[in-house]
Amino acid sequence: MAGLLDGMRVLDLSVWRPMPHATQALADLGAEVLKVEPPGGDPMRGYPEIFASVARGKRSIELDLRSEAGNARALELATQADVVCEGWRPGVAARLGLAYEHVRALNPMVIYCSLSGYGQHGPLAGTPGHDVNFQALAGAL
Repeated sequence: MAGLLDGMRVLDLSVWRPMPHATQALADLGAEVLKVEPPGGDPMRGYPEIFASVARGKRSIELDLRSEAGNARALELATQADVVCEGWRPGVAARLGLAYEHVRALNPMVIYCSLSGYGQHGPLAGTPGHDVNFQALAGAL
């Protein structure tokens, strides 16, 4: 059965859960998702059942994005993608040379999705955040 997003290529540069969950939804709709994992693999591999739920149907490649070769390979993959997704704190993609501006210079038609815990701007933008942080801030804990 053909999926709604058949033929779409997604480059997933994220780890942990929020963005991998989002790219899983794209894979479930038929997109071809290539997950870039850091050396040693995505830390979520330590939680096999959860990892399986956000990695099913995706291909993966291990790249050291801090190395020149790994960074160059990621940019090469970005030129072939319709969508590039990252979930770093603001500024990390730019430091790695993988920000929207870098990718768009090589792939002008790219859709670039950036997800961070507290947004791209504002007083908490650079603060890492995960589920327990958000629950505490919201008064749910």
